[in-house]
Amino acid sequence: MTFLSARRLVPTGILAVAAVGALVAPGAASAASKVGTQCSGSAIGGQGSSLQALAQGVWGPGFNSSTAKHACNGTQGDKKTPAILAYGSVGSGAGLKSWGVRKEGVAEHKYEATNAFVGTDEAPNPSQKAEIEENETKLVSSDLATIPVLQAAVAVIVHLPAGCTEGTSTSNKGRIVLNNSTLEGIWKGEITKWSQIKDGGDAFKCATKADEEAEIKHVVRLDGSGTTHIFKKYLGLIDASTAFPVTNVKGEATGSKTWDEIAEGKENASWPTADAVLRPAKSGNPEVVALVAATPGSIAYANLADARQNKEFVPPLGGVKKATFWAPIQNGETTYADPSSNKESATLAESNCAKEEYTNGVKNFPPETVTESWSAITTRTTEPHYTICGLTFDEAFVEFGAFPGTNEEEATTVNNYMQFVVEAAGGQKLIKKHDYEPLVGTVLKEAQKGTALLGL
Repeated sequence: MTFLSARRLVPTGILAVAAVGALVAPGAASAASKVGTQCSGSAIGGQGSSLQALAQGVWGPGFNSSTAKHACNGTQGDKKTPAILAYGSVGSGAGLKSWGVRKEGVAEHKYEATNAFVGTDEAPNPSQKAEIEENETKLVSSDLATIPVLQAAVAVIVHLPAGCTEGTSTSNKGRIVLNNSTLEGIWKGEITKWSQIKDGGDAFKCATKADEEAEIKHVVRLDGSGTTHIFKKYLGLIDASTAFPVTNVKGEATGSKTWDEIAEGKENASWPTADAVLRPAKSGNPEVVALVAATPGSIAYANLADARQNKEFVPPLGGVKKATFWAPIQNGETTYADPSSNKESATLAESNCAKEEYTNGVKNFPPETVTESWSAITTRTTEPHYTICGLTFDEAFVEFGAFPGTNEEEATTVNNYMQFVVEAAGGQKLIKKHDYEPLVGTVLKEAQKGTALLGL
């Protein structure tokens, strides 16, 4: 949807959700739109999560070329090819704000083709879900659909101090490994020097002792981030109860809080006060990866796909060891797992998230439907493979007729595209060998049931 003049000055609250308002009967909020014939829709786009940006770059073109059931390559349905516009990798927080979450100081919202759906790795919690839905012209409490679209590994990326050329882990030569307690202690600011990291035979080949004694520099996201949410939720699994002094993105002390309390919402960009963080000048995972590559003595977290895109984090031909790499993380009593299924390599593969058990911190999880909140979902500190994995979601609406200034053509394309993305023979097949992991089992089934509801 190009910028729709019908949405131009809708009152603030309504505009907040007209975002997927890109999806209702033209100019008539009172009549619910039904989706049209498959592939009869118009161009739409999405924005939000930078973690899923590379995946969206595969799915968008694939939607217009795949022979999968829900694609639109010119042979399916109405035989049209509605385009999926370039995905806006603005971050999960910014994507949700475009739909009215935390409308701080925002007088009005305008909606273009770039946010017919919102990508996020931080599924809206119940209050955020209600905040979006309260902007409807009629209240339909199950309107917001949180649709899982893939699994992703959050890699812990490292740049050893100046003068240090490689790590000496027993199990991962040339690199270091990290126990869960060490990982959490680093980010809480309790472990401050590289020489304090001694997990699994960890040591460093450094020119001088002073190099090894260098301070650990923490690089974090500039923006509100779903990748940050996944990472902090994992740190909360390691230590759920300890509160620590927290400083927000403005440098203000906001009291003592736990990892879970600073994992979402306005606290997402806050960190322990003892942790003097560095932030890139721009938002997104690629910016974090680039800053670590340029900063000796730094550590950060980033989507595996973005880490491997940066040549500094894969070994050159011949296997020469480097001071920049991602670290295997503890996944058992004495074992460590790599975020990639093919370990440290320049070749694209899958995230090492197969057979991941997602929980709400207490029991196996997901919810029974996509119209419930998925915000509590996390993983476990012991897994068959890598532990810091997470789901990323696309937000869309079931009852498009609750929002003004939209039309059936846009609703149809959102329905078609979302079904294609979670189709096993469609988007899930296409995403293999792109450093993500397709959905499986109950999560895949819930996603497929949910997308079939869109626009109905």
